[in-house]
This record gives sequence, C-alpha cells and structure tokens, in this order.
Amino acid sequence: MIIRRAGHEAVTARTGKEGLKQASVTHPDLILMDLGLPEISGDEATVQLKSNPATKDIPVVIQTAFGAGSAAKRALDAGAAELMQKPINITDIQKLLVKYLSTRDKIATPDRGSPTVRPQQ
Repeated sequence: MIIRRAGHEAVTARTGKEGLKQASVTHPDLILMDLGLPEISGDEATVQLKSNPATKDIPVVIQTAFGAGSAAKRALDAGAAELMQKPINITDIQKLLVKYLSTRDKIATPDRGSPTVRPQQ
C-alpha cells in the first residue's frame, strides 16, 4: 500500500528462485529482498543477481531481523546495497523509495510477499 501510494505498482515474489526469475523478466531498478527466503536464501539470491550481467547493477536492499552479526555481514558480502532492519516501518519504506526511485521511473522487486515497484501507467 505504501509503495502504491507513492505512485508505483507493487509486484511480488515469494521465493528466492521466483525473485531471480522476476528480476530477469522485469529488469527492476530496485529489489527488496528478505534474507530468509524459501528455496534460495536472500543472500544467495543476491549473489546470483550480482553475478548476472543483466541484473548486477540493480540495487538490492536486504530486509532482516539481524541488523548486525554474521547474517548482516553475509548480506553485505553478497552485494546488498544496504540493510533494513525488521520490523520495517512506513517511514523506512518511504525513505527507501525516495532514495532509489524518486528521480526516474523505477521498478522494484521484493521478496516473500513484499511489494515490488513499477510506475503506474
């Protein structure tokens, strides 16, 4: 709802594999990725995104309950642009959208039911 109110369309992927497929089809400008995804973890999906020439430049923001420690390090080592610590609030999402999507039309692909963003036509 927050993403739609900001003028974007939300698209979701429920698993790491589905997120990789969505990214290759939609070529998003932003990916919101949960660290604990089924099939492929968020950090492994990020590694695969960053190793693919078609998706390597897409910023990936990892959402995790672990803001520090080995889980956070794994996410950043995988190539995540930044971490968002759960629970995520409305202001955090709004700031993220402004940071990554405010200057041009964007698409964002998230994770585990999180919205993905595409400008509404």
